[in-house]
Order: sequence, then structure tokens, then C-alpha cells
Amino acid sequence: MDAATPTPRGAPSSTYVIMVASTGEAIDRRVLDRAVELAGQLPSRPVVHVLSIARVWGTALGLQNPGLYPTRKEWQAQVDLVAEAVKALKGRGFDASGRVVGSRHASKTIGKVAVAEGCEAIVIGAVPQARWRRLLRQDEADNLFRRSAVPVYVVDVSM
Repeated sequence: MDAATPTPRGAPSSTYVIMVASTGEAIDRRVLDRAVELAGQLPSRPVVHVLSIARVWGTALGLQNPGLYPTRKEWQAQVDLVAEAVKALKGRGFDASGRVVGSRHASKTIGKVAVAEGCEAIVIGAVPQARWRRLLRQDEADNLFRRSAVPVYVVDVSM
């Protein structure tokens, strides 16, 4: 196969991909540090994708309602968050890209995007919580850890 021929589907790529994910919160420096640490364990320099979820809050009477979608200000906040993380990763010498996706179910979306992008690992930050609080608030990092087909590294970002 020459360089112009694309890699067949299902075949391992020569490029490793790591995803830095956020469920809408700011991406902590420790999350980026963990992604860089994982990159150091790989045989070649990986591509890093930064993904943030702009929360869609559900439906009204079973129908989608425009008032439940993120506002322009909320979208812009997520775009700025991703741009800052991409800039920090590029400053460390990585090939980085980022995007914002709107979703009701952050953990499902992150998992699906990671599989579609061919990621080797997902790094996400989370504040540790008591079990009953995780059940009440639906801890997205915990859901992602339990359900993802891609290995997930949860970084403790508590103060």
C-alpha cells in the first residue's frame, strides 16, 4: 500500500488518537496533564481531539422545544473552552483539534464520538461524589466509564 491509499476499515491506523472530553465544565489542567502522560506511553505522538458537550435539556411534552437548546452564549462558552484546551495542547507540541456537540446524554455522545474518531483512550475530569449523590445527579463521567467501548481515564479535579 502506498501513502495515497487510505487505510481499509477495521485495520489499525498508524496514528494514535486520544480524546479529552468535557460534559460542559471547564477542562482542568490536570486532565490535560493526564492526556499528555498517556501520550508519552504510546509508541508515536498521538493526535488529541478535544470534545465538549453543550447540554440540551430535554423535551417539552415529548416534542423538541427550541427553548431547551443551548443559547448562543452557552455555545460560545463551550467553543471558547475547547479553543483554550486545543491551544494548550498545541503549545505542548501535539496535533490537536476540537469540537462542540449538543446532546441530551453527554456520556453516550462522548462514547459514540470516541468510537467514530477511532480513539485509543478518553480522558475526562470529574469531582468525586458520594454514591447516593451520583445516583441522583447522574454522574456522566461514571456513566461513560461503565459504558464506553474505549478505555476511559477519569481524573479527580476536586480542589
